[in-house]
Parts: sequence; C-alpha cells; structure tokens
Amino acid sequence: MTSAIKSEEIFSTLHHSLNVVKERYHVDKLALFGSRARGDAHDDSDIDILVDFAPGADLLDLSGLKLYYEDIFGRTVDVVPRRAIRQELREAILADAIEI
Repeated sequence: MTSAIKSEEIFSTLHHSLNVVKERYHVDKLALFGSRARGDAHDDSDIDILVDFAPGADLLDLSGLKLYYEDIFGRTVDVVPRRAIRQELREAILADAIEI
C-alpha cells in the first residue's frame, strides 16, 4: 500500500529535481497533468508527468526519468512526451497541465 502524497509535495519535488533531470535525462520542461494537477486525485492515484525532451534524448532517457520519479514517489508515474500525445487527448491533457 502506498502512502498518501499531496499535490503540493509533488510540485515541490518536481521543481527541486528539475536541474537534476535536465542534466541526467535530457529534459527541457516538465508539467504535472491529470488528477494530481486537477486536484481530484485519490490517495492511490498515479502521477502523470508531461515532458519536453531536449534534442538527442532517447528511450533510455524516458524510461530512466520514469524510474527516477517512481523511486522518489513510491508509486506509479506515467511520463508522457508532449510530442507523443495522441491528437484526441491533446486538448484535455494540455488544459490540465501545470508547468513546473
């Protein structure tokens, strides 16, 4: 069972880790989206992160970023590259997204 984590803690952690993930995983920008960004998450909700990668980033950067945040938060983290958002979901995801 995972413990409850507040959206404010997630924002703070993402903000404080931004320089590390920029260097380690070739990240340009992060945004929180989904139930955590909307404020309607349950205690066991996953964490949805929208990411813009720098040129040259690859699948290892994506999977490494996911594992990095899952280790920190102790729960499932979905990392979605902004350029990979399906067209039918783009508007809803971007409406929820809160840039870090």
